[in-house]
Amino acid sequence: MLVRCVILIVVLLFFSLAKADASEILFSTIQKEGRDIRLQVQYPGGFTNRLDLFACTNLTSGYWIMVLQEASTAGTNALSWLDSGAGQFQARFYCVGDAGVDADSDGLPDARETLIYRTNPGLSDTDFDGIPDGTEIVRGTDPLSSDSGVMKLYADSDIGNDAYDGWAGAVGAWHGPKRSIRATYIASYRGDTLQLQGGAIFVEPMLSLGGKSVVLCPQGEVTLRP
Repeated sequence: MLVRCVILIVVLLFFSLAKADASEILFSTIQKEGRDIRLQVQYPGGFTNRLDLFACTNLTSGYWIMVLQEASTAGTNALSWLDSGAGQFQARFYCVGDAGVDADSDGLPDARETLIYRTNPGLSDTDFDGIPDGTEIVRGTDPLSSDSGVMKLYADSDIGNDAYDGWAGAVGAWHGPKRSIRATYIASYRGDTLQLQGGAIFVEPMLSLGGKSVVLCPQGEVTLRP
């Protein structure tokens, strides 16, 4: 079966630390290699930000996926990438974004906000729930819904470590309970639930839970010591 591949190239949201403008960031090569597509992005020699590449098969749907994340540009002035999945589509559209541009400082590059998450790249908290968009993505909540921002955090003085994220009651990788209530509170946002392991003894010499409202949920008897 003959597959027709139509390619549209879009350059999006380029303003780099090197002050390169959109006219200096371009797709210099678009070449078929069998059923694949070879793309080459060219940029000024002083450009050092990382690049994200996005692809879409239907512009009407507006559904983009990130096919290459934070590709390094250091020491070069061109990035070459082979789209090995292009042959399965009748149409394939591409977009490039500067992963170093985050206008609202919410932890999400502007291009990802526009194409992937549909959040406002000029507003750090799109749904006005008090949690930055980037933090919501990391936490697994919806940055477009103010009703989804709260989550449960865990504290366990026996197996916990304040270096953990507090997002799980069991330890795995860097997920796991925090050791202290204070560290768990600091990591929380308004409305979160802080689940305290039953039977735990928390040594909290400077425990102050002021400034934001959270739900303390001890799982049985919990001891606090100064």
